[in-house]
Amino acid sequence: MPLRTHHRLALGTAALLAAVGVGLSASGAAATGTSVARGPNDQPNIVLIQADDQTLSQLTAKAMPNTTRLLARGGTRFLDYNATTAQCCPSRASLITGQYAHNDGVTSNGVGYGGLVDKDNVLPVWLQRAGYLTLHVGKFMNGYEKYAHPASLVPPGWDQWYSFLGGTRYYDYDLYANGTVIHRGSKPGANATQVANRKAVQLIRSWASEAIPIYLQLDEPAPHIASQHDPFGDCGRAPIPEPRDEGAFKHAQLPRPPSFNERDMDDKPPFLGSAPKLGRAEVSKVRRRWRCALASLQGVDRGVARVYRAIKHAGLLDRTVFIFISDNGQFYGEHRIAKGKVLPYQEAVHLPLVINAPRRYLNGARPARKVRKPVGNIDLAPTILGFAHARPCPGNGPCRTMDGRSLKPLLKGSGRWPRHRGLLTEYRAASPGKYATCQFAGVLTREKVYVEHSQVVDAKTGQCVPSDQVERYDLNRDRFELHNQCFGGKAGNCPLDSAQSDLDARLSQLRGCAGIDGRDERVGGRPFCE
Repeated sequence: MPLRTHHRLALGTAALLAAVGVGLSASGAAATGTSVARGPNDQPNIVLIQADDQTLSQLTAKAMPNTTRLLARGGTRFLDYNATTAQCCPSRASLITGQYAHNDGVTSNGVGYGGLVDKDNVLPVWLQRAGYLTLHVGKFMNGYEKYAHPASLVPPGWDQWYSFLGGTRYYDYDLYANGTVIHRGSKPGANATQVANRKAVQLIRSWASEAIPIYLQLDEPAPHIASQHDPFGDCGRAPIPEPRDEGAFKHAQLPRPPSFNERDMDDKPPFLGSAPKLGRAEVSKVRRRWRCALASLQGVDRGVARVYRAIKHAGLLDRTVFIFISDNGQFYGEHRIAKGKVLPYQEAVHLPLVINAPRRYLNGARPARKVRKPVGNIDLAPTILGFAHARPCPGNGPCRTMDGRSLKPLLKGSGRWPRHRGLLTEYRAASPGKYATCQFAGVLTREKVYVEHSQVVDAKTGQCVPSDQVERYDLNRDRFELHNQCFGGKAGNCPLDSAQSDLDARLSQLRGCAGIDGRDERVGGRPFCE
């Protein structure tokens, strides 16, 4: 028997023993009392790599050559992929539940992990039950350290768990490793992006085999803004690159789309329309942060290549589905917003999504190169379950009713999909934060955006107060969202046309929707999602 084959069989035996609960973690199969058996032979390995705050415009061949070459070139790029809540924790909750925030409970970072409904009924648990070894590396959900006691407690569903908690730090942080805490200092090799990539590769080398499928979720810290200085360069209080990448984009030009430092904001809702133009010093800070973000993405891109090569070296490339996403976008001066996310403009909600799936998992079909249908992060869990032949059920309680749809028909370029699908965008803060809006709900389609802000921050008191401020944009004619058709953000100024009636009706349905018609039973008499 060749040495390589023998090595892979040995790893498979170890993985199989781990899958049936031989002391991997407090949340593994043995700890929950759930038996895990080997799944069908056609279950692929699934590798999901998630950047933090990466914009759609930052996924380019220059900034991320490995990702575009290894994943996008032979895979499928989704041109209208959206975060249904454009903030870290709500987006990551939708990823592991397949639900909108109003159903899974995580409506903002302030609510955080503590608000997650049915914490033991999530994607990694479902995959464990389907026979997967589940591996998590990198940033975990906001607020977990406030909920878990101790913070190193492994969350439900993960067999191997190496995670960063708390605010984003690239140096001098704690790594939570399967129930223990490892402190990393400020040496060059301690950069969090580098550490996360190295650990992901180590796990692949230890656990990837033909005996049992793995689900690896690599949640990169970059290009999120750091809450610390940069010990090796000039990117303090910005995304901090690996030392080798410092200054890699020091001459990059800051994009200046028509929405940059928007000239006329009179059309915007009052809570935003009064924002002053960015001055020269503020623009300089935005430019520095843009350059640091691009440099930090070099490490993310290098991680994609290292993970890809590790899978290839294990001989499992034709049995692995790769997914690359960002959790939400980031503003770089658009609409006079110097930084942040949340607000339901394209820069925050419209994101990169690439899926590279071998043809054997698409019924032999050639993968579609580009998909223009509107899809969202609520669609990722149904897609992953479709590949894994798994169900959204924990085994000891009711199944979770997902709001998203499997993307597999779109990957194959065939199958039914709602022709004019609308997605909900929503946000509800637990208390006033750094954003001037406290609560909104809107509908996103390929052609239009309509949003109702029901609570905003009162400029005098700093408290959330009721509001009826609205926004509507025609993306076909106004893709930079410069002209609010409900001028001045007033509901009474919206066009009295059939399109408005349709948007009103669809938003009324979506803001309380649950499940998919024809797939799910109706939940409490509520309308289905689109």
